This record gives sequence, C-alpha cells and structure tokens, in this order.
Amino acid sequence: MNSHKQTLVIILLAASLLTAWISLNSIQFLSAQLSGLPGLEKIPGYSLFEEAINDKSDASVAAAPTPDYRILDKAVVSKDPNRIQAVLKAHGHIPTDGTGGAFGYGIITAKGLDAVKVSTTHKGVLDSIKQTNKNDAVWHNHYVSLGSDSACSNNPAVKQITYESPGGVIINDKTSVLSNLPATFTGTDALTKAKLTLSPGTDAKRVVSFALEPVFDISGTKLKAVCVTDIHDAVQKIINP
Repeated sequence: MNSHKQTLVIILLAASLLTAWISLNSIQFLSAQLSGLPGLEKIPGYSLFEEAINDKSDASVAAAPTPDYRILDKAVVSKDPNRIQAVLKAHGHIPTDGTGGAFGYGIITAKGLDAVKVSTTHKGVLDSIKQTNKNDAVWHNHYVSLGSDSACSNNPAVKQITYESPGGVIINDKTSVLSNLPATFTGTDALTKAKLTLSPGTDAKRVVSFALEPVFDISGTKLKAVCVTDIHDAVQKIINP
C-alpha cells in the first residue's frame, strides 16, 4: 500500500508540473495560437480580447481628455458697433456648481489679447462683484487683458481684470448665452483696485474655451498669477454682422 501511495503522489506532482508548464507556454504563444483558429474573429467580444492581448501601451501616460463642457460645438455671434450677443453650444452639460473646476468661454476681437470678453466659473478666488465669497462658483463676466508671466510658462496670464461683470450670462444645460457685451467698459481692476477701462470693441474673430489655473505663493495664501490654459476654438463659428 505504501508503494502505491508513493506512486500516486509522484504521478500527481508530475501532472501539476506539466500543467503549469503548459499554461506558461500557452500564455507566451497565445496570440500566435489564436491567429490559427478560423472564424475566431466572429465570436462576440473577440476584438476587445485581441486588443488587450496586443496592447503594449502604458495607460498611465495617456493625456487626460478635454471635458465635454469645454468643447464648444457651435458659437453664434451677433454684433453691432456698440455690443455683442453670443450663444455658445457646448458638447456636454455645463456645470454651474463648481464641479467642473475653473474654466470659461471667451470672445476674442480684433484687439487680440489686450482686451478679451470672457464668462467664467471658479472657486477659490474672489474676483467678481457677482460672487458672495471666494468659493461661490456663480457664472460671471469679465473684461480681461492678457500678457506673459513666468509663473504661467508659455500660457497667457491675466494682467488686468474687471471686478464688475459687463453684460449678462445665462447657463442652461449645454448652452451659454452672453448678452449685451459692450464695446467698451470702465470699472475697477480686481487685482489692483484701480480704475480700469478696456475696449475690446465688437469685431469678433474667435470664440474659445479655456481653463484657469491660479498660482499662489509658497505660503498658499497670496495669489501670484492666474494662467489661462487649454485654449480651444469653437468647432463651428458663425458671426453675423
């Protein structure tokens, strides 16, 4: 009986080792083996399996996609010498509660970055008369002047910005309506508290979306710069004279 038990143990051990060896070789040559089976590609879900086998990319290095609410599918702008009206259609629902982070939409005129009409939402910075506190993400308008700042690398930085909210802005699901944006606005610079006049005019050239990145000092309490990043033009733009 003892000899039979020893023989049985040896057989089971050998079988386990053989199974492990077969499994290892099967994994190494799985792709080649599958390619030799006719009709396998017709099995539902096989294409996903094949992609998983052949995919050697590192998912961790993939760039984060632009959120759908920062993709403007269409922008319609109406203008006269005194004001601009605009209706912007985003690809996805536009957040109004701060969950979308700091971002906005802008109308760039023939004045370029010297005077830009923007609508924004953000938490963490109190820069508008429309906000009740710094964490109020209410949508509001600004006229801004953009320039360079080492803290923003190659991205434009906010150099001047109205504390007041020229014109109006209404958000409804995927739609943003910017109304009665004047050619010239005089108010207060939210950065310096000095009187500020910006005159972008009404000769609209571009409609864009963008993200905002505030940069604070080492203590984390003093705002050093606000960078405008990830700028994208509207996919379709209609400007009515």
